[in-house]
Amino acid sequence: MDILVNLLFWVHLLALVGGGASSVAMPIIGGKLATAEGPTREALFDIVTRISRAARGALGGLIITGILLFWLKWDFSAPSMTWFGIKMALVLVLLGATIVGGINLRKAHGGDAEAGRMAGIAGRVAGIALAATVLSAVFAFN
Repeated sequence: MDILVNLLFWVHLLALVGGGASSVAMPIIGGKLATAEGPTREALFDIVTRISRAARGALGGLIITGILLFWLKWDFSAPSMTWFGIKMALVLVLLGATIVGGINLRKAHGGDAEAGRMAGIAGRVAGIALAATVLSAVFAFN
């Protein structure tokens, strides 16, 4: 069982790295989209779409492996359930920001400048929520 838990934790950390990388890259690329035109704009949208898919996959991986780890390693009880509750609330914020960002990204690709701005804000919120989730996880499980 220890090997399974360690492998799940490894996958969990890989997903965290994937999500973290996207939360850094998306606002940078999004900032360039505002002034990009023609083929550059399309190339940037292609990159953002690919990163967005990877981020959604990473978030899904985090949620699935997180539930499995919480069950197998902790038997559904963290050392600090208060911090665990905070962590789960932040996961919901992260999930919401990811959904809002994805919806607005599609609208921005159609030419909606306000949606592009909202996608950028959602990306920054997701990055902050991810960092706060990791911090609260440290307090919940250590």
